[in-house]
Amino acid sequence: MNSFVPEQPVWQCPACRTPLHLSQRQWRCENGHCYDVAKQGYVNLLLAQQRNSKAPGDNNDMIMARRAFLQAGYYQPLADTLSELLINLAPKPLRLFDAGCGEGYYLGEIAKRLDRESIEYSLQGIDISKPAVQKAAKHHKVGAFAVASCFNIPLPASSQQGVVQVFAPSSPAEIRRILTDDGVWLVAEPGERHLYALKASVYDQPELHTQTDAAPEGFEQIAHRQVAFDFTLATAEQRENLLMMTPFYWQISETKKQRLLKTLSLVGADFSVRVYKPKSVAQ
Repeated sequence: MNSFVPEQPVWQCPACRTPLHLSQRQWRCENGHCYDVAKQGYVNLLLAQQRNSKAPGDNNDMIMARRAFLQAGYYQPLADTLSELLINLAPKPLRLFDAGCGEGYYLGEIAKRLDRESIEYSLQGIDISKPAVQKAAKHHKVGAFAVASCFNIPLPASSQQGVVQVFAPSSPAEIRRILTDDGVWLVAEPGERHLYALKASVYDQPELHTQTDAAPEGFEQIAHRQVAFDFTLATAEQRENLLMMTPFYWQISETKKQRLLKTLSLVGADFSVRVYKPKSVAQ
């Protein structure tokens, strides 16, 4: 059963923070700012001054590699954990926002689980990578997507009951602004030994990931899950897809890369998933 609620997306002008209204494939605000809807269905709300390069975020090759890797199911345990936490802890019906959605994999997996549980929901996601958002909008017709910054989120205050953030930076103040008082914020970050075998193929002396237990300002932690599992890479293509998903792709020497593509097999994933609520209402 599909429990998606096809309500009109709620976007806010990134320039003046007034509501945007859709008219003839343009989002417009009362101050005259307008943003065209692309043929794939997304809207570009990333202002010129928010770009740190001509094409910010992941490039098309990195996105295609990540999509192939994730669609093969290697990180399914993480998607399952995010879904379970949202089902157990988020208000219902659920307005869910992905801060740094990439090509939309996690939103897609969460939507499947919400459908199975007959939980009503709506989905929105943003990323600074235009190629990523193009693919999210093309492959996931359920939901609304925009090119935008997680440090200037184009959503109204108190408009979301759940926020998911997987390996993406953001502003806690912005997350608090868009989240309802009873909403939840799920943050997935690398655990200490995440992809350690891959790091050992890149560096002579690999280090563990550092983690912090401190909750972001304005929030309290209400749940924590450590998600650790091993997976096997059977082909050079699978190994290269994983490598291209990481910053290590730009740091590895050609000699080490060729060795990795031939020999890397068993890899351990280690995720830390923390759930926060606004401090005034956290239990």
